[in-house]
Amino acid sequence: MKNLPIGQDSFENLIHDNCVYVDKTEYIYRILSSGARTQFLSRPRRFGKSLLLSTIKAVFEGKRELFQGLFIEEKIDWQPHPVIKLDMTKDAGSARSLRIALASSIKSFAEEFDVEIDYHEESPATMLERLIKLVADRTGRQLVILVDEYDKPILDVIENPSLAAEIRRVLQDFYVVFKSSSSKIRFLMLTGVSKINQLSIFSGLNQLSDLTLNTEYAGICGYTQAELEQYFDGYIAPLAEVYGYTPEKTYEQIKHWYNGYSWDGSTFVYNPFSVLNLFNQKRFKGYWFATGTPTFLLKLLSKVDDYSSVLADTIRVDYGFENQQTLENLKLVPLMFQTGYLTVKKDFVLDSAFELQLPNEEVRKALMESLVNDFVRHTENHDLYRLAGNLKAAFEKGDTALAVEYLRILYSNASYHQGIDNEGYYHNLFEVFCKFAGMDIRIESRTDTGRIDAVIGFADRTYIVEIKYSASVEELPDKATAALGQIEGNNYIQPYLSQDKRVHLLGLAFTKGNVGFNEKIV
Repeated sequence: MKNLPIGQDSFENLIHDNCVYVDKTEYIYRILSSGARTQFLSRPRRFGKSLLLSTIKAVFEGKRELFQGLFIEEKIDWQPHPVIKLDMTKDAGSARSLRIALASSIKSFAEEFDVEIDYHEESPATMLERLIKLVADRTGRQLVILVDEYDKPILDVIENPSLAAEIRRVLQDFYVVFKSSSSKIRFLMLTGVSKINQLSIFSGLNQLSDLTLNTEYAGICGYTQAELEQYFDGYIAPLAEVYGYTPEKTYEQIKHWYNGYSWDGSTFVYNPFSVLNLFNQKRFKGYWFATGTPTFLLKLLSKVDDYSSVLADTIRVDYGFENQQTLENLKLVPLMFQTGYLTVKKDFVLDSAFELQLPNEEVRKALMESLVNDFVRHTENHDLYRLAGNLKAAFEKGDTALAVEYLRILYSNASYHQGIDNEGYYHNLFEVFCKFAGMDIRIESRTDTGRIDAVIGFADRTYIVEIKYSASVEELPDKATAALGQIEGNNYIQPYLSQDKRVHLLGLAFTKGNVGFNEKIV
């Protein structure tokens, strides 16, 4: 059985170390056969973009011996080209430090290709232009240029708009060289997380072919179900033994936790980082969140008062939604999509629209934990999980009074944002707490007579919940009674009478730090 390529982003090392390589060279062949010389691909972090570029590098360097038995081996002529692979993942921190880092990288490439370039700390773009010309002249071949995580220098400082703008100007000057030197470039590919203000960053590079939502490349990163079963079948039995599962049950759990990412609503893939760590550690838990979540997203989430668009079961967006943002106007849903917290579940081609959802259990748990930790900042994690577990257990056994008491504890510890005097804010908190607890909760469930605020389902009972905001503790009983009356008056119970379950009609009222309720059980 081959080794697990954990932490491997070098194709050459991966092959030499006898690691599992999931063959993605058919996609590379498709790219090279497309005729487009400049390519762009956006995928979340820890999704194999660096390995993809490393594989393309080995292809263009003519290292056929590494590709024995792979799809591309017999498909190309293996003529070598000089390759420059720019790694933009190093921390910059300032415009000057970014220029220094870029200049240092260009100097290293000059030494590698044995050409002389004057060191210009303040003008890495000039050095890059000179490097491309000299290497092309020396080798007699056009260059291949691969840029890994083109946007990371900006995203690392995105919470500081003025610094982000400075970083962007450095990158604009640097990347524009690709346009002015295009006659000496055989192939150019850039990868990253975002498409923030893409045309501005790539001034002059508007001929980029964007593979991100191209259906032909939906499986270029990540593992499909067929690939998981083909390449990792030998790792299933040891994992199944730990949990006492059958192989079939083990595959179901892996799918529940780590599958579900899609960029076309048809091809679904697993997060490779999480799958590899699962097989290595033999534990179902979150692996991707700790290293794959950009800090800028967490900072943006902490400033949001209305999570309804993110918490919705499905989010419908028009084509091009991911392009409709700039550094000065970041939008939550596109960022959640680009960073891997939302994914395409359906493609409504005739309507030019997508339906977005959370991809899987790992992402759901990570997102809810992040939101809960933001809401309840002064409570230890173990206490949050204990409270969440108790909340679910109380609702599950029908002890609503106890469940409301646990809600009251959670709410009393909340770090309140600015929107606390409106009903929607408390809808958000209630949904976040319930989802964090692992409950099956549907928000704003539609009936013939209106929309129910929330429906919570268990094996033998269903809660129909209406939520009201109260301006004071004294008004909580009246508001809870009004919420219950709305459930009864609109006959929200009707669709649930035939389910052979006990139905709880639950009116909840919230004010800062406190909860009131009124309940009727049918």
